[in-house]
Amino acid sequence: MDFEDIVIGSGLAALGAAIGLKGSPSVLVLGGPAQGRFSHYDGRATVPSSYLGEGGLGNDWHGVIPTGWCNAYDPRDDESYATLFRHFYPRTDPRPRLGKPWLFVPWKPIRPRPEFARLQRERGSQLTLAQELAVSFRASRAGVAVTTATTTHRARRLWIAAGALHTPGLLERSLGNGIARGLVSDHVGCYVGQADGLPAPAIHRNRDGAFFQAWQGACTDALYTLRPARFAYRTLDHGIEQRAVFGLPTGSAIAKISKRMSPGLLAEAFYNRFGLFPSAPRHSVYAQVLVRDAYVVGATETALAAKEQAIRTATDAARAHAPFAGVRVSQRPELTIPGIHLHHSVDLPALARAGVGDADFPVQVVDASVLSEIGPEHHSFKMMLGAMARAQRAVGLA
Repeated sequence: MDFEDIVIGSGLAALGAAIGLKGSPSVLVLGGPAQGRFSHYDGRATVPSSYLGEGGLGNDWHGVIPTGWCNAYDPRDDESYATLFRHFYPRTDPRPRLGKPWLFVPWKPIRPRPEFARLQRERGSQLTLAQELAVSFRASRAGVAVTTATTTHRARRLWIAAGALHTPGLLERSLGNGIARGLVSDHVGCYVGQADGLPAPAIHRNRDGAFFQAWQGACTDALYTLRPARFAYRTLDHGIEQRAVFGLPTGSAIAKISKRMSPGLLAEAFYNRFGLFPSAPRHSVYAQVLVRDAYVVGATETALAAKEQAIRTATDAARAHAPFAGVRVSQRPELTIPGIHLHHSVDLPALARAGVGDADFPVQVVDASVLSEIGPEHHSFKMMLGAMARAQRAVGLA
């Protein structure tokens, strides 16, 4: 064997696996091509759906970490959640808020590139980072062989974290057809409406970031947030009609909004990032909504076609069950924003029939392609935690 473990991918899930493989004598991370490329939700290229290259979309992840619902995609473990959280944010204890709908917005998001560099400095020759694109793999009970454009690497175990849009193709090239679902689920952001006289959302800041209050409602697939409505954003639907830069990284979004000279959007962006000026006579109500099978995946792996009726049904349900009194409901229900939380793109029974998931099979998929349910919360941190936990068990650290 060239290595004990190979990790395919270099985003947050791959980072979780690499952290969990601390006890492995030799780990190779295949981080994708040196010249990466974005894919987008549509031809306008305003919202990215994936990044094939070093760091994945984690390079631009906004960094929101939820504390509600389940804490990982393994059995609930509050202490493991808190330990990983404090690994990155040592001055903050999330445990008092676990199981409650709060959103932690760090001043400094977790970025895979510098974190992998830090791991390599700590582990030396035990960790190798390579800018190579994995094309396929062969697996048997004895181990795996991963083929790239230039060479073949052999290892005892393989951890796949290539992302919801790239993992299915890798699996089919390696294990045969029928593993890709041809569908992928996602969150969408929707504008619920406006309400007057609501209490300002609670915000708790410290040196690591800020906890923002969120709300659950009768619609269990939706997570609700309030934002102060200022300037032109006091007009119903004006905000959702103007959010051309929604979903981009906060830093560049604020820069672009400043150039557009939209005071309402700029005020909302500073609230989202820093929690400034939460009190207002009028608040906008937004929801992050889980939409199962929100998109059809085209033959090119990354081409997405929205299933408009599925999205509309989910967002209508979220609007109908908002947990606030006196909401004036949006008159533009067709306007939604991609959540950039793609998941469930792999057929899990087909993957199991191929042997992946068996305790003695050397291949494990640890990214969002195999998450069938993520609830209404951001999944990235919990997915990273789940990948770390599975890797720890494999090397006997858990």
